[in-house]
Amino acid sequence: MSIMSVFTLPWALLMLASAVTASHFYGGSMTFSPKRNADGTFMVDIRFKAAYHTCDTYDDWVCGSGNCGSKSSYVGARIDSSSKGGSWCQTEGVMKRTVANNNSPFKLQKSSCCWIYNTITTGGNWNLLTHIDLGLRSDTSQPNRSPVATTLPIVRVPQNCPRDYKLLSCDQDHDQVRCRYGVFSANECGMCSQHAGFTLNQGTCTLSYRNTSQRGVYAFELVMEDFPTQNISLRYSSSPSVNRTPFNTNQSSSISPLSRIPLQFALQVEDPAPSCIEGEYLPRFIHPTPYHGEHINARVNQELEIRVKASATFSSISDVVFSGPLNSTKSTTTTGEYVINWTPIADNFGQHFPICFIAEGQNGSISYQSEMRCVIVVVNAEGPKANVKCTKDTMTVSVERATITGLHGGHLRLNNASCEVYFNNTHVFTNFSLNACGTQIEETDDHLLFKNEIVTYDNPKDIITRKHNIEIEVMCKYEKKSSITLKFDARRPAINFTERGLGSFSYQFDFYQSSSFFNRKSPNSYPVEYDVGDTIYMKIEPVNLVQNTEVFLESCAATPYDNPRYPISYPIISNGCGVDSTVRLLSNHESNVRFSMEAFKFIGQYDQVFISCSIIICQANNPNTRCARGCTNGTVAPTNQHVHKRDAPLQTESHFISQGPLRMRRSPSLTQFISPSLNLNLVFIAGCLLAVVGMVCGVVVYKARGSKVNYQRLKSEEI
Repeated sequence: MSIMSVFTLPWALLMLASAVTASHFYGGSMTFSPKRNADGTFMVDIRFKAAYHTCDTYDDWVCGSGNCGSKSSYVGARIDSSSKGGSWCQTEGVMKRTVANNNSPFKLQKSSCCWIYNTITTGGNWNLLTHIDLGLRSDTSQPNRSPVATTLPIVRVPQNCPRDYKLLSCDQDHDQVRCRYGVFSANECGMCSQHAGFTLNQGTCTLSYRNTSQRGVYAFELVMEDFPTQNISLRYSSSPSVNRTPFNTNQSSSISPLSRIPLQFALQVEDPAPSCIEGEYLPRFIHPTPYHGEHINARVNQELEIRVKASATFSSISDVVFSGPLNSTKSTTTTGEYVINWTPIADNFGQHFPICFIAEGQNGSISYQSEMRCVIVVVNAEGPKANVKCTKDTMTVSVERATITGLHGGHLRLNNASCEVYFNNTHVFTNFSLNACGTQIEETDDHLLFKNEIVTYDNPKDIITRKHNIEIEVMCKYEKKSSITLKFDARRPAINFTERGLGSFSYQFDFYQSSSFFNRKSPNSYPVEYDVGDTIYMKIEPVNLVQNTEVFLESCAATPYDNPRYPISYPIISNGCGVDSTVRLLSNHESNVRFSMEAFKFIGQYDQVFISCSIIICQANNPNTRCARGCTNGTVAPTNQHVHKRDAPLQTESHFISQGPLRMRRSPSLTQFISPSLNLNLVFIAGCLLAVVGMVCGVVVYKARGSKVNYQRLKSEEI
């Protein structure tokens, strides 16, 4: 053996070991939002995410070309981490760069070795490249802002389950966004693979998986670009203007984008699943999870709250992993909701921020992931200036009137109509006990929350509304050590009853998607989501048709809980007549009952509505039955069912049937204020003892007409 070969072998082993320990990259992204200062310089807010085996907040981006300016500030921290599917940690760094009057384009670059060791193409380096152009746009007179984008470091899919990953592609300047694979010669990627079994729709930024013969981790190194929707020009201080045109498929190679940002992540194809139906093994998102692409309004210095929930028949939900802005956090409630919180600061005003999340379900030792959903948070100006003080047994609230938009007159109250809210020329204020005025209790793993709401009203006796002008939610948050469990409401089953002389009956109460009453809301979709003012369609019908009978809808009422005798009750139908002005009886005293009305919410913090009805089953086409009499204005004496002992019965007694819940989405924004401790004598929930150790904060949520969250209706199969 030569001297050269003696030294070569250990060196090769050392290099191999180094490559293995460095095989830790899961992906990364960058977005930016520049502002032009009064003195002609530019401040560029740059946010970048990177994921590795361990948390790494170090900023090692370098200037690739052009005048990249100087870094004026930097802060970085962990966003989320997981030990499933390979241990990973995603961090975000927020960098501010000051660029002088020379606003020519520049590039930032970050690269190293290597992608995680078990990728299909092994040993590859990685490279992130961002192209920033500060030229002043002719349509906005401001420099271009990049699309907002983020994704989870690693997403997982069973080998036998096709899936579409809709990558968030929203642009703050309303430009057209496209995605493509990185190009090696442009330093946009390290391995630059385009994997078989996957297709990328560049126009919609959708990565589709259909089938592959090889399980393992696939690295995707994508580039997101934005193009104007009309011809514009970019103006520079020291060079001629340039034109930018909309994207044209036939001339794609010659059209320059406004910016280029990296979007890289790992996708793991795993062992086949027993079923690819969402909600069986693969988790399925349910209410109150926002839909993909939803725009959610937040306010400066007010805590944003996004609630995520999933279910699966054969898997238990074990986690929700997410990717969001710096300082966002995640907590869980005792009802199985995961809550993502983030508080925007003044620097975030006017910007858009992406948040993506995936639910994970566990079946034995096997973990399954849901689809990936992403939302866009739009940061608005600060809301009402308020002060919430929480003591051991009371909550005191004071809000500056000048900061409340749309306040007219003095009709303000809390959840309970008997609890008024007072005001003078400068402030709105109230003080109430934590166990009074309709205060609601909610629980997370770490906190106990007491919530109430200041609302406007027209009539102090109203208990429902279809047009809230102002809603200011107030909350006291206390730390605790133990937990309670609250009931989760589901779809009510059919009712069964037997009456002598008439036989056995089974009737089902269901909600439908339209007036055709063709598509019933799926049992898995309960609680059914609705928006205030939507038309809801209901039908009560026999499970098995009983010949020569008809059903009569005698009365219906709504309650905020699944208890028809709950003290807060809103009449909908009485004596077969519509009481609510929006009720439409589409059929009655037939083989089934169909009716509709406009959805509403109970005033206060009741986010659900149950409908309870009383029905009578009659002999069909008999003029002597209660069914035949229909709507009556007064109380109708019950029909004598037996004229003589040997006469056949004409109708049944009244039977209650209920369905629900219908639910509204929760409010998204919270503002925090500091205060002290809780009186344990106030805490009595379902017989569970809570050990409360201290007060965390008081909170205010503000909702006003014209500035509410921009929700869209979910698909009918979603909750």
